[in-house]
Amino acid sequence: MIHALRYVFLIVIFIPVLLPVCGSAQEEDSDSFDTEVTDFDIPEVDKKPYSFSAELEVSENIKGYDNDSLLFYQKFPDGTDKDTFFQTDFNLKAEGDYTYDIVKLYTRLNGTLYYNEDEHWETDFKAEEAYVSFQQSPAFSLDIGKKVFKWGKGYAWNPTAFFSRPKNLEDPDATLEGFYAVSSDMIKSMDGPLKTIAFTPVIMPVSDHLNDDWESETDVIFGGKIYFFTCDTDIDFMFLYGSEVPDRFGLDFSKNIFPNFEIHGEAAIVKDYVKYITDRQGNLTEKKYNAISYLFGIRYLSSMDTTTIFEYYRNGKGYTSDEFEDYFSLIETGYSQYHNSGQMNVLMKSRLHGKYYNRQTAMKDYLYLKVSQKEPFDILYFTPSVTAIYNINDKSGSIASQITYTPITNLEFDLKATFLLGSKYTEYGEKVNDYNITASVKYYF
Repeated sequence: MIHALRYVFLIVIFIPVLLPVCGSAQEEDSDSFDTEVTDFDIPEVDKKPYSFSAELEVSENIKGYDNDSLLFYQKFPDGTDKDTFFQTDFNLKAEGDYTYDIVKLYTRLNGTLYYNEDEHWETDFKAEEAYVSFQQSPAFSLDIGKKVFKWGKGYAWNPTAFFSRPKNLEDPDATLEGFYAVSSDMIKSMDGPLKTIAFTPVIMPVSDHLNDDWESETDVIFGGKIYFFTCDTDIDFMFLYGSEVPDRFGLDFSKNIFPNFEIHGEAAIVKDYVKYITDRQGNLTEKKYNAISYLFGIRYLSSMDTTTIFEYYRNGKGYTSDEFEDYFSLIETGYSQYHNSGQMNVLMKSRLHGKYYNRQTAMKDYLYLKVSQKEPFDILYFTPSVTAIYNINDKSGSIASQITYTPITNLEFDLKATFLLGSKYTEYGEKVNDYNITASVKYYF
């Protein structure tokens, strides 16, 4: 840990020092050009058939345990000898593409080396995207491989993103890992009220070794998105069906009421969705119904460069407050049984059921608010923001304060502190942690 932190400080110290030197050298060169005669034709530069970019991030994460929460009891029935959890991450993201004639190859890789006192040094590497694209014309393309499908108009949630993994609520802008699929984009532009129409069909195979995150063992899933641009409004219709997964349908829209004020929304239905519900004794039952989820939000940019994002999300797959209280009672019973008799069977049941309950946005109704201010008080390259998530059902939530500073091109400093708030038997009040602090340095090249 000490050595890792030293590396962090070395990077923090030396990169800002070295880059301004490079910048000053460039300024000297530009000054020298001012004295030269430049009256000549500049030849057209051929576009390179390839591109490459990367991002190196070093971060330190500190989580404070909530030693009195039920999820802490579930995870650490014997307690821990520490109140905080530290982890150091070295993360490298790289993406590149190469184009030859109508063929384009694209890949985005993500590798992490991290250290904490529980696991010591560990690595995690994955290809988030890797596909080949055949671009016959601007109106038609065919993609084969691992790809992220960015469906939906919501910022924090996307109930219509049928072929995507859920976003991380703590960082909705973070890149996601895709799925292996075959897809196409067919676009038609026209005159009249309907300006553009596009169709994106998707075919996704599922097996034990391919796209195994899906709830089916072997299947071929079909789906698609139909896009319209009419009356200055973006509209999408989506669908997905397979022999072993519930069929689902959705739509979304986005419209700028004013140049600085945008509204958006989504709605989706998952037919014959199966929700698993536990009682206080750990007995699991199934409830099958058509789960309807929807979202409505706004994005507003003020004349003072203040950006506000506000969303309401209704999770049709979520649990009610009473259903969550039964789950928390199960954990409490299992913890008491373990300390009274040493038996783990009830606590183990709660852990097994946790895969349904211990997820983000596991209940019904949520609000999301993010307010960011660009360069307040004329502090250049400095952006503070505040983010709040509120669970309407049990009145718990989280609030995060973040500051981002970009003193020079390609270098970013970030500090974020998140605090979880809630009473007993509430989603955020019973989390393992009650605060989370992350400091990071990013360098783009």
